[in-house]
Amino acid sequence: MNRIGWSIALIFTAVALLYLPILFGEKDEPENDANSLSVVPNYQAVNLNSMLYDKEGKLSHQVVADKMEHYEDLGFAIFENPVYTLYLDGGEPWRVTAAEGTLNDNNSIELEKNVKIVNLRSQEYVKQITTEYIKINLQDKTLYSDQLVEISGVDYTVKSIGLNGNLSTQQYELTQHVQTQFNPRR
Repeated sequence: MNRIGWSIALIFTAVALLYLPILFGEKDEPENDANSLSVVPNYQAVNLNSMLYDKEGKLSHQVVADKMEHYEDLGFAIFENPVYTLYLDGGEPWRVTAAEGTLNDNNSIELEKNVKIVNLRSQEYVKQITTEYIKINLQDKTLYSDQLVEISGVDYTVKSIGLNGNLSTQQYELTQHVQTQFNPRR
């Protein structure tokens, strides 16, 4: 083989080596199918302040948050620093705060990190509930947690791992009682 033959063979081999990864490699283009679009929020809100009313026109609950992202296809909305105010039948509210919150389509909220539930009524036995995770059903005002929970009132503090409760009836079931401390006034 002469120089021209070797040159043509070398050029053909170089071109083949350059195009082989392109022909057999994966595409680098982003996929635009329905699954990849569902991770993008449908809408976002900053400094959110929303009030929701029940069927009789009474204020049911109010939501204030630094930021909210709604994912319609996934069925939930995510909140940063949410403050929920839940109004009971008599209009007496509970204020729920957390660092993060998720509102699900089934009308329940899951709150995480520094969760505080404060009873804004003046004459009640339970004044505050604190935990790192809690799930609240907004319709029947029930709550559930499987984390360490602290319930406090004027003269006592109760610690438990896990809680089932109802904010309307103020009935609470401690799953695993850890400690109770009474501090009577003198």
